[in-house]
Amino acid sequence: MPRTKRSHLSRLLAVTIAVLVCCSLLVGAGAASSVTYVTVSDVAVSNDNPETGDAITITPTIRHSSAGEGGFHINEITLTTAGGDVVAEADDLGTIGADETLDVPLRTSFETAGEKSLTIHVRGTTVNSTGDAQAVSTVTRPVYIDVDEPSSSEPEPAPRVHIDAGSMVAGAESTVDVTVSNPSEDALSDVTLRLDDFGDTVDAQTRMRPTIPAENMTTFTFTVSPEEAGDMNLKATLTSEDESVTGLTSTTVDALEDDVRVDATVVQENDSTLLQYHIANAGNAPIHDVLVTADSSGESLPSASVDRINASSSGTLTVPVSSEPASVSLDVSYTVGGASSSTTATIGSRGLASTDGGTATASAQNAFLSGGFGGIPIAGLGLLLGGVVVGVAGTRFRK
Repeated sequence: MPRTKRSHLSRLLAVTIAVLVCCSLLVGAGAASSVTYVTVSDVAVSNDNPETGDAITITPTIRHSSAGEGGFHINEITLTTAGGDVVAEADDLGTIGADETLDVPLRTSFETAGEKSLTIHVRGTTVNSTGDAQAVSTVTRPVYIDVDEPSSSEPEPAPRVHIDAGSMVAGAESTVDVTVSNPSEDALSDVTLRLDDFGDTVDAQTRMRPTIPAENMTTFTFTVSPEEAGDMNLKATLTSEDESVTGLTSTTVDALEDDVRVDATVVQENDSTLLQYHIANAGNAPIHDVLVTADSSGESLPSASVDRINASSSGTLTVPVSSEPASVSLDVSYTVGGASSSTTATIGSRGLASTDGGTATASAQNAFLSGGFGGIPIAGLGLLLGGVVVGVAGTRFRK
């Protein structure tokens, strides 16, 4: 073949190759642009330093940029080793759109120790705004896990101290329960538990036990009487033959609210006339040594007493009377927060409202009667006593 013709063919071949290369680059550029909107933005590892045999969860977050239109349909996510072995996978996970993310947990474990170099592969199809598939793309991100050999011997678990203390009232007794758990395979011996605070709010108290059995728990009960309102921090320190552990908690101390109401009704039962005294403790502390005295037209009526009525609770005391009084003057004395207090009330004939035994009255007294010593909601106390009490007065004397 003549030299001129061969030279022409060579130039034609070179041009053809250049055109093909340019087309290939353009196609490649288009495919690359379709995946720039999708990334593995984060990878969460439940334990990046497990031991052999421990199951861990690797959770990649697949993010679609808000700059991209359309969506990305995730066909498959795999987790592979450096050698290309698949150790976890998830298929057909749906489509994420612009500014959306998807977390995909992948669970695996390792049989050998050492540093593991893993790769997350996200394979999917780019979808344009009209829903047409554009290109199949793959996004990757490396993950490194350091796997240890199992520990030859684990230390004995330490005892745990938990303080259960609700809100308290200044000057009133409150119960604090402290639970000591012994998860060890050995018993705790010569156990001493001390409860106190970080100041002078409560007096320090100590409880003792000869032993707490292995894999067992014991609850110690303390009674505390904080002196002032405010925040209070408690600590319980456990000491035994081989251990010393401290538990901490915080609680609030409310100011004492002394609010006791008294009422009375007459009940006819089995041809007898009974006078019922109703005491409602609307305060936030229990009252003790409750004594009700009464008189009608200057003559004394039978008195009644009860040892305790809890906060937000009520009590009903019943005494026999010879006839239905026209009105009753009541006096209730009691102790609350270490101090003596009293309340008086005068109940008129309309308030006494004689009824048959067990019959409800229109003034909501039935709710008071059925409350017994178990208590009624404070929200109902106004209804129970509204329109019945003619006069109420209270006095309080510190011992």
